[in-house]
Parts: sequence; structure tokens; C-alpha cells
Amino acid sequence: MIDDASVSPRIALRGFKPGARGLAQVLGELEAAVIEALWHQRDQTVTDVEARLREHRSIAHTTVLTTLDRLFRKGYVIRERRGKAFVYAARHSPKEFDRAMAHEVLGGLLATLSEPAIATFVELVADDPAGLDRLEALIRAKRAKASQA
Repeated sequence: MIDDASVSPRIALRGFKPGARGLAQVLGELEAAVIEALWHQRDQTVTDVEARLREHRSIAHTTVLTTLDRLFRKGYVIRERRGKAFVYAARHSPKEFDRAMAHEVLGGLLATLSEPAIATFVELVADDPAGLDRLEALIRAKRAKASQA
């Protein structure tokens, strides 16, 4: 039986830190390392995750256990009881995580600052001609799909 805490988690649960990189934009350092370990290999026990983390740092078993439980309660990981232990997996793939984070952050900006957010986004994308071409192609594809519906 998979124990998924029956939540639809928000990726940017505690806010978005624009100066950070990758997972650290929304998670703490240890939480990010645990999620990355689960992305490396799905279905790991606390001991498995601990072993992976110990390749780069000294860490207590109870710290890993607490972090996995906290990530489960926040909805970032799912778990399944197998025998006496839980087996954990990341709820989202890296691509799904990034997409959901972008959706939440940009959606929040568009909901409150629509015109400035769109104008600034286009200005930032315009600094990269290939990015501007990708944006234009995405807009055309979206319009074509909408006209077919």
C-alpha cells in the first residue's frame, strides 16, 4: 500500500529563493540532497538514502529519518511500507518538479502583477535570441491548439 499523505503538494511550499540554484530555490540543503538521492534511485529505505548521503557528508540515521518524514508530510515524497520499513520515492521527476515550480512561481506573479510580469519575462527572454524563438514557437503552438478546440 502506498502512503501518499493524500496531498496535492505545492512545490514552492515555503517560498521561492531566486538567488539559489536548483532544488535549493524551494528546499533546504539537506532536503534537496535527499530528493536528489531519491531521483538517482527510486524506492529507497532510510538506510539506502543515508548511505548515499554519507558519500558526501557525515549524517546521523535519525536525521535522514526525520528529513524523509518531513518531506513526506510536505508532500514531496511518497512512501510504501514493505515489511517493517518504509520505502521512499520522490513524488515528482526532476522535469515535473521544475515545471511545477515554474508554474507556481510564474502563476503567482501573473495573478498579482500580470502586465509587469509578462513584460519583464519577454524582456528577459529577448536577451537570448534562441529563447525568443522558442517562446514564439510555443505561443504559436498554443494558439493553434486553442483554435482546434
